[in-house]
Amino acid sequence: MRFWIVCFISIVALWGAEGYNGKSLILTLPSPSGVVVTADKNISVLSHPLDKMKGIAIIPIDYYAPESEQNLTWIAPGQEMNITLDIHSATYPTEVLSVDPSKVTPPPEVLERIELERTQAYAIYNHFTPIRYWNKPFIRPIDSITTSAYGSARTYNDTLKSYHGGIDFRALTPTPIQAANDGIVVLAQERYYSGGTIIIDHGEGLYSCYFHLSRFDVKVGDYVTQGQAIALSGASGRITGPHLHFGIMVHGVQTDPLDLMEQIDHLFVTQKEQ
Repeated sequence: MRFWIVCFISIVALWGAEGYNGKSLILTLPSPSGVVVTADKNISVLSHPLDKMKGIAIIPIDYYAPESEQNLTWIAPGQEMNITLDIHSATYPTEVLSVDPSKVTPPPEVLERIELERTQAYAIYNHFTPIRYWNKPFIRPIDSITTSAYGSARTYNDTLKSYHGGIDFRALTPTPIQAANDGIVVLAQERYYSGGTIIIDHGEGLYSCYFHLSRFDVKVGDYVTQGQAIALSGASGRITGPHLHFGIMVHGVQTDPLDLMEQIDHLFVTQKEQ
């Protein structure tokens, strides 16, 4: 339904769009220029992957965003258009997990490390690379079933409450993990919570994340292609068992990776196929 709305509004005048907390919305615009002004940031308009005369804007919606109506504005040379975004509440499951107590209440000697890693990740995710490395739909990093959905409300050891910012795939150790799309490796590091971690910059504010790895087969600065083996799965960091956590960040905001990948797939559907 959302895809039809986005395509339709791009033709008639972009009167309105709808989205859900924790997910992203791809707007199709009549020109590949300008920015979409939201309540807290300016989102660059990007070139449509099939039609260079059109633009797209990927709008991430925060997981904690309440049901509301937001006013967005597309501003381009000689053009300005108001967009009404209706945000609805998505339905997410709940999970109760048991993990190593040190991963819920870290000892004092690792607090500085945790803060440094958080600051480093924030700087990476909020960096906008003005290059698009991908030119095809994204793929799953492993051919396996999902064991934990994005957005699950989680309680760790009956105390810590958070939500799941990615998708967990079943992955016995060691299983090869592949890059979801072309990009540049910007982090390959053992981290306190996410364990063996790789982050790939796909350009234009889009990053994919691979957690709990047992081995790295790439290093920072490497250019990787879609399907390339980048690591082996593992059971490192805050985990309940071996698996792969896969996430996507958009303009510094966590988003439902499978939902966004489906929307990106739709961009590569020709008008004839639609």
